[in-house]
Amino acid sequence: MTELVGRGRELAEAETRLSGVRAGSGTVVLVEGEAGAGKTAFANALTRRARAAGHATAWGSCLEVEPGAPFRPWLQILHAIRAPATGLDEPADASVTRYRRFDAVVEALRDRATGDGLLLVLDDLHAADLGSLRLLQHVASEAADLPLMLLALFRDGQAGTDRHEVLSAVGRERGAHRIRLGALAAGDVTELATRAAAGPLDAATLRAIGERSGGNPLFVVELARLAGTGERLPRGIRATIGRRLDALPADTRLLLRRASVHGREFDAATLAATVRLTRDETVTRLGPALDAALDAALDAALDAGVLVADGPVLRFDHVLTQEVLYAELGPAERQELHARAAAAVADGPIETVAHHLRQGGEAEALTVTLRAAERARGRLAYEDAAYQYRAALGLLPRADDGTRARLLLDLAGCEFRAGAVDAAWRCCQEAADLGRAAGDAAVLADAATVLRGVTDSSVTPRIHALCRAALPLLGDTEPVRRARVLAQLVVTADPFGPGPEATYGGEPDVGRRALQQAEACGDPDAVFLALQARGTELTGAGHVLERLSLGERAVRLGREVGRPEYAAWGHLWRLGAFAELGRRVPFDTELAEFAGAVDQLREPLWTWRLTLVRASVAFSEGRLALAAELMAEGQARGRRAGHEGAEFFHLIYADALAQLTGEGYEPVERAVRAFTEQGPFLSRAWHVNVLTHMGRIDEVRAMWPSLVPHLGAFPRHAREWVVAMSGMTDVCVALGDRETGAWVYTQLLTFADRQVIADPLGPGLGPVALRLGRLARLLGDAEAAGEHLRVALATSLARGFAPATGHVHLELARAALDQGDRAAAREHLDAAGDLARRLGLATLQAAVEAVAERAAEVVAEVVVTPPAGPLTPREGQIAALVAEGLSNRQIAERLYLSVRTVENHVAHILVKLGFESRARIASWHTERAHGEGTR
Repeated sequence: MTELVGRGRELAEAETRLSGVRAGSGTVVLVEGEAGAGKTAFANALTRRARAAGHATAWGSCLEVEPGAPFRPWLQILHAIRAPATGLDEPADASVTRYRRFDAVVEALRDRATGDGLLLVLDDLHAADLGSLRLLQHVASEAADLPLMLLALFRDGQAGTDRHEVLSAVGRERGAHRIRLGALAAGDVTELATRAAAGPLDAATLRAIGERSGGNPLFVVELARLAGTGERLPRGIRATIGRRLDALPADTRLLLRRASVHGREFDAATLAATVRLTRDETVTRLGPALDAALDAALDAALDAGVLVADGPVLRFDHVLTQEVLYAELGPAERQELHARAAAAVADGPIETVAHHLRQGGEAEALTVTLRAAERARGRLAYEDAAYQYRAALGLLPRADDGTRARLLLDLAGCEFRAGAVDAAWRCCQEAADLGRAAGDAAVLADAATVLRGVTDSSVTPRIHALCRAALPLLGDTEPVRRARVLAQLVVTADPFGPGPEATYGGEPDVGRRALQQAEACGDPDAVFLALQARGTELTGAGHVLERLSLGERAVRLGREVGRPEYAAWGHLWRLGAFAELGRRVPFDTELAEFAGAVDQLREPLWTWRLTLVRASVAFSEGRLALAAELMAEGQARGRRAGHEGAEFFHLIYADALAQLTGEGYEPVERAVRAFTEQGPFLSRAWHVNVLTHMGRIDEVRAMWPSLVPHLGAFPRHAREWVVAMSGMTDVCVALGDRETGAWVYTQLLTFADRQVIADPLGPGLGPVALRLGRLARLLGDAEAAGEHLRVALATSLARGFAPATGHVHLELARAALDQGDRAAAREHLDAAGDLARRLGLATLQAAVEAVAERAAEVVAEVVVTPPAGPLTPREGQIAALVAEGLSNRQIAERLYLSVRTVENHVAHILVKLGFESRARIASWHTERAHGEGTR
C-alpha cells in the first residue's frame, strides 16, 4: 500500500516546507499523533516524494522499550549520510564540551546538505534519550539557515515530561512547524478499510470499523483484516492485534514472544542465541531441528506482515505488536528471557546489556549499569548517565547508605550538567541527609559543592545553609573540600544580606581564606571556585582593580589546566571591571578574547552571555535597533539554555531602552512592580526610578518617604549599588529633594571616575560624573556641577557613548542657563538635539525642547508681545518674529525651540488666520501692533 490515505492536506503542508529547502530555507517539522496514527507511514510517503524530487534522505529511530545507546538516532543519520567524525560516540576530555560536539554535528549536516538539500527523519522521539533531544534542539536552532528539513515524529502523551519540554522548545525555534495527525474522516476510514480487507465489506461492517477504531489508521487496518473472518470485532487495538497473531502457527507465536524482549528491533542471530540459551521443553523438543524451526517461524511472521525485514535487522510491523507479545509473557518467563538476552548481546551496546541484566535480576546488573553510566558521562551524554545512575540506585541494597550517597552525588552532577537544577539539588539534599546520619563530613561537603554558579535562585540559600552545616564537620585533613565549601559559602551568600562572614564566626574575607587554602592544596577546581568566591566578595565598586587581577588569574589557570570555562569566566570578570572603569580600548581587546573563549566552549549559556555583552556595547553607543535585536536574541538564547536570569536581564534592557525611547514603559512598569513586590524591600527603589522616568511623580512622592530612611542599608558590596544610587539621583532631582540628594552625592563622590553599570551583561548608563553634576546643580553648587559635567562630557566622547553624551550636553545646557550663558546653552542644546534626532532618543529630544521652552521665557523680553487676537501667546511670539523677517531656524534659535516646532506653529498660524504666506502674517502683525486694523 504505497498511497497514504487521509493525509493529503498534511502531506501537502510538509511538501511545501520541503520545497523551500532547495532555496536554502531550512525547517523543522514536528509530527505528533497517537500510537497507530500513521506517523511513520507519513514520513515514508514524504521520503519517497523527497527522493523523487532529488533530495537526499536519512533516517534515525529510537528504541521504544528502553533508552538505547546515547545519541542513537543521530549516529544512524550521520552514518547514513557518510558524515565526517563528530566525536559523538567517543569519550571526551575536560577541554571538550558537548556543545562543541553538537556544533560538529551541525557542521557535518551543513557539509552534506548540498545540492537539492537534505531530509532527515527522526522517528519515535517519544522514546528518545534526552541527549538526542537536546541535540535536536541545538540543530533546530540552526536549521533555518541550512538547506535541510528535520522531520521529528513523536507520540501523544508527552505533556509534563522532560521530553515534552524539549520538544516544545524545538517547536518555538525559527522555521519550526507543527503537524498533528488526528483521527481519519469517515470517508477516509471507508477507503482505508476497503483497501486493507481481504474482500468486500458491507456498510454495517464499515460503520462498526469506524466507530470502534475512532479513526485510528492502524486500528482501521487491523479491524478490516479481521472483518472477513465472521468473528465479532474486538473493541481495543491490542485485542485486535492479538486476534491477528492468533492466526500464526503456535511455534511462530512462541518465537515472537521471545523476540519481544529485545524490543521492536532484533536480528535473527541474536534471537537464535537467546532461544538456545533458554532452558525449556520447546528447545529440548526441537533439538537439532531448532535452526530450521527458527527459520520457518521467521518466514511465517514475515509472510504474515508481523515482521518486516530491513537487511539483517528484523522489525515488528508496529511497536504495539511487540507490546502485545511482550504482555503475553509471565513474570518468571520474562526474567529468564532477559537474562538469556543479556548473554546473547554481551558484545553489544553496554546500555542494552545493562537493561537485560536488570530485567533478568542478574547479580552483575549493578556493576554493568554503573559502567553504562560512566560511559555515558564520558561521552557528555549527561541525561543518559543520569538515567543509568537512577537505575543503579534502584538496584542498590537499602542498607548501603555510603554507596547510595556517592551515587546520588554522581547523579546530581549529571542532572546539573543536563540543566535540571532542581532535580540535582534534590539528589544533593538526599545525599546530605545520609551524610549527616553517618557523620560523613566529606559527603556533606561534596553535596554542598555539586551545584556551581547557582545565584539568584530559590536553591541558592539552601546551598548556603548546607555549606554552613558542612564547615564545622570538616577538619584540617580535608583541605581541598574545606577550600571548596568556604568558596561556595561566599558565592551563595545573599548580596542583600550581612555577608558570609556573619555566618562563619564573624571572620572577614572568607573568600581570601578559601583562595589561600585552595592554592596551598593545588587543586585547580578548588582554586577556580575560590577565585570566584573572592570576586564575589569584591563585587563592590571599590575593588575593581582587584577583580581585574582575579580575572587574569582565572584566565591563566584555564589555559594551564585546559579548562576553557575558567578562562571564559576570567575574561567576563575583566570585561566587567573595564566597563566600570570606562576603559574602552582594553574592554574591546578583552571582548575579542572572551568571544574566542565562548567560541571554544560552544555552550548556549556562554553564547547568551556573549550576546548580552554585545547588546551592552550597542546600547552604550546608541545603536538602539541593534541593541534591541541583540536583546531579543539574548532572551531566546537564555530561554534555550534554561537560565533563570534570562528574563530578568531582558527586563533590565527593556527598562533602559524605554528610558531612551519613551516606548514600552507600561509593560516594563508592570513587570518591575511585580518583581520588586516579591524581592527585598530596597528593590522597590527600582520601581520608584521607573515611575520617575514615566513622569508619575505623584506616585513617586507617595512612595519616597518609606524608602529614604533605608537607603543607607543598601549594601555597598552589592554589584547594583552604584546603579541604585545613580537611579536615586533622578528621583531626588525630580522631587527637588536636596537633603537626600546631598547624601547621595557624598556616597557617589568616591566613584566620580566610574561608569554606571552593574554587570557586563547589562546596559551601561553613562558616567557617574553626570549624576554628580545633576546633584550639584540641585544643591546649588554651580562650580562643582560644571566640573563634574565637563568630566562626564570628556569621558563619554572619548568612549563613544553617544546617548550619555547627549544627556551630558542637556545637563550642561541647564547649567549654562543657571549662569545666564545663553550662547553656551544654545550650543549644548543643539548638540543634544542633534544626537537625539540622529539616534532616535525621543526622551532626550523632549527634554531638549522643554529646556528650550523655558529658555525662551528668559528672553521673552526681546520679543514684541502681540495684541490680543486669535493666536496663543506662543503663536503671537512666533508671528512677531516672522514680522521681523526671521527664518524658522532663526526663530528657533531665538526662542530655544526646534525648527520643526517653529514650523508647526507657523502652519497653525496660517490656518487660524486663513493666510497662505508668511508675508501676510508679517503684515497682519504689524497692523495689529500699530492699531491700524484687524487684517
